[in-house]
Amino acid sequence: MRYRLKLLITVSALLCLLLAVVAPAANTKKTLYLDGVKIEDDSNNTSGLTWPAPPKDRITIGAENDRWYLYNEYIGKIDEFAIYAGILDANRIKAHYDANGSVAAYDANVTLDNPLLWLKFNDANMLDGATALNSGSIGINGTYVQTGGGAITQVTGISADGNAMNIPDAVADGPGHCVDVWDGNGDFSSDLEGDVTVELWVKYTDWNTTTDWARFYQHGGGYGLMVSAPNEVGIQGGDATNYIGFTYDINDDQWHHVVVTYESTYDAPNLPDVNTYVEEVNADNPVLWLRFEDSQPKDYSAADGNHWVGYGTAASIVDKVGGIGKSVKLDGSSGQGVYGVAATNNPNSPPLDPNTSIGYEVFGDQYAFAPNDITFEIWYKSLPIGQTQPANYGIFFQQIGAYTHEPNAPAVSNASGQIRVFGGDSAWYSGVNPKFDQQWHQLVVTYDEDYNNDPCSMYVQLYLDGIEKGNHTFTAVGAKLGPELSHILIGAENDIGNTYNVIAAYYDEFAIYAGILDPNRVMAHYSAWQVKDCTEMWERGYGQPSDTNKNCKTDFADFASFALSWRQCNDPCDPSCTANW
Repeated sequence: MRYRLKLLITVSALLCLLLAVVAPAANTKKTLYLDGVKIEDDSNNTSGLTWPAPPKDRITIGAENDRWYLYNEYIGKIDEFAIYAGILDANRIKAHYDANGSVAAYDANVTLDNPLLWLKFNDANMLDGATALNSGSIGINGTYVQTGGGAITQVTGISADGNAMNIPDAVADGPGHCVDVWDGNGDFSSDLEGDVTVELWVKYTDWNTTTDWARFYQHGGGYGLMVSAPNEVGIQGGDATNYIGFTYDINDDQWHHVVVTYESTYDAPNLPDVNTYVEEVNADNPVLWLRFEDSQPKDYSAADGNHWVGYGTAASIVDKVGGIGKSVKLDGSSGQGVYGVAATNNPNSPPLDPNTSIGYEVFGDQYAFAPNDITFEIWYKSLPIGQTQPANYGIFFQQIGAYTHEPNAPAVSNASGQIRVFGGDSAWYSGVNPKFDQQWHQLVVTYDEDYNNDPCSMYVQLYLDGIEKGNHTFTAVGAKLGPELSHILIGAENDIGNTYNVIAAYYDEFAIYAGILDPNRVMAHYSAWQVKDCTEMWERGYGQPSDTNKNCKTDFADFASFALSWRQCNDPCDPSCTANW
């Protein structure tokens, strides 16, 4: 009777779902990886992933469906739960598994693949209603939900220096403990265009007839993972009325790495092609685009050189630091040189003179880059520890001079560990950490003048790594930009000759757009930046020296290659070999 009732509830929910969601014809391939090894895949499905309507717009970890329908609870330990947009390949999954010996190694590998949701369970407070902090790029946290029968507790995780979450037995086949993550914006579902990777570590020994069908996670009725028999892992998704079972026994009280990829193929035109970063930027028609691909300063916008660009003597073009192609480095480690990169819409500006700003002004009494609404985008990567670090009040970029003769000019700086946004004769502290962690980050700021058709209102939005982190409305005298009569400056304050308030760092792909990039376009740029395959990983400098055959995994083939190379170059009996020791 219990199973018939549950089946009726599930079918009713699915009928509501089908009425609410009209999905295009599609197919979903589900692939299971356990302990770094591909076990099996299944593509015999008749639909893509489906996205539940409210109130089932949740990710529920440790129980079925959502926080109001907690059945088939999981009893055991969970660590490092992560969701990624797209499909992690076998090499990256194996790299995650191999890195489980330390928190630092594991964090580095996961960070490289940009998880949207990443619950590390380092939250000491796991009481009912407490926050499960998200270390991923989406601005959404989880919530611990307890229903009795003991508290969720923190225990040792996959490595001795890390933590995990332990879910105790609550009520057999009834309401159970879980972590609830709201997904009303579709961050982990429809916005991923049908491709999702879910990763977690589990450790349990609790299979019996009263706690069967235990859910590791479930996204409403869309996709999920469960223990469907003592020696079987069941995966939902692609066909919401069934699951595919993979025979594999993880019921042994040992930590196991579990990864499921859901790869959906939608009929055109429902799933657009994945564009390159260059294609995504060009689609938004930048009025200035500094790519730093050439030793000589150059504007890559459609104007094709109409803007004059100048480098300070502390600027150098570098390769293989993880950017798109080459990047510019504003290196202040020696304490010498002229900082910054400058640009103006006057193509006849003279060669750079570090002692004066004469010649930077634009043509006539006009705006330098856009007359009204404007968007700025920049990618930055702080220098390694030990080199000059970003100064407090250092400038990311500045429409010269937000501090001086052009007080209405837009600018963004670092101020006491917060991103500070200028514009409209005012300043706004965003409260967002600028992330000087030697990783690439995307910073986007939009200025919307005459907001809501009010000439005394200007709406500013700040995005970090594709996600809006804050917004602010300037009013009255602070509701207008400009006119900005002189140059834009990257990495230094006021004039390119100044050597104070600098952000010594790598910069790449600085663009200005006339108009407002909406959240989808900001995320499109961010997603297109990410590494797509192993070849690109090596091209952008992310390859590891131990990966001698450059296939993005370290195995016996790499050791064999190293041994052969060492023998050939160190064999004293080989006259053609030049020793390298």
